[in-house]
Amino acid sequence: MFEKYFNRNFEMFEFPYFVPKEELEYNLGYAKDMLVEQWIYHCWREDVERGGLERTGKFKEEAEKIVSHGGMILEICAGPGGGFAPATLMVDYNANIMMSDLCPTVVREWQKLFNKMDNPPPNIEYAAFNVCDIPFHDNCMDVVSGSAAIGNVEGGGDSRDKALREVYRILKPGGLFVFDFIFVTEEFYNSMPLHAQNVIKEKYPNIFWDTLEIFDSLGFVHVETVKTGTWSNGGDESILADLCRDLNVTLTFSGFTRFCVK
Repeated sequence: MFEKYFNRNFEMFEFPYFVPKEELEYNLGYAKDMLVEQWIYHCWREDVERGGLERTGKFKEEAEKIVSHGGMILEICAGPGGGFAPATLMVDYNANIMMSDLCPTVVREWQKLFNKMDNPPPNIEYAAFNVCDIPFHDNCMDVVSGSAAIGNVEGGGDSRDKALREVYRILKPGGLFVFDFIFVTEEFYNSMPLHAQNVIKEKYPNIFWDTLEIFDSLGFVHVETVKTGTWSNGGDESILADLCRDLNVTLTFSGFTRFCVK
């Protein structure tokens, strides 16, 4: 279904590769842990087999809007959690979805999971590519969706801008882009000790309120922003959380989901 929209040649293994088949060196530990700890299997089981939309409510509104829009759905930066795709499949098991990620192991593991099922989703495809260089023709996708996708784009602010421009480029006129984002507000930033402000802003500039400035210039004709509350990294296990503890601060993130029509 999706192959006709590709705008370049690719390496074909289990699915189309627009990036090297082998993981980049810096990503080897992440990929190994994913396999050993079966992250994707457990994410799917928790979200779908043990829960479902009616119990968890996870991404229910997003999934219903994605399905009601219809057409071809590109899930970008799916990650071990699958982004919005698991919830979308709970709403419509026949949805036409491409699972994609920069990390080939992510894509392979989603393919393996679905292929082993007695009743796999019938209209799922897969590809490994960089969201900053999406291998699709202009104006060809009905829906692009990504949970935590834009926040996890590698390479800093310039890369994030490239990713957003690419999403806009491949969407059809009237196409839908659904994404969520968490960030530290300017108000919270100003409440932090000056030393902590300087250190964290220098090391992690893309977690702050001003990291989506490119968005307003893209040209979406309608944008609905739904606030999704706040989240603290006080109990988090991450390099950023460790830095915050060293600086004796805890970051509070604000979040939203956006439904954007081109």
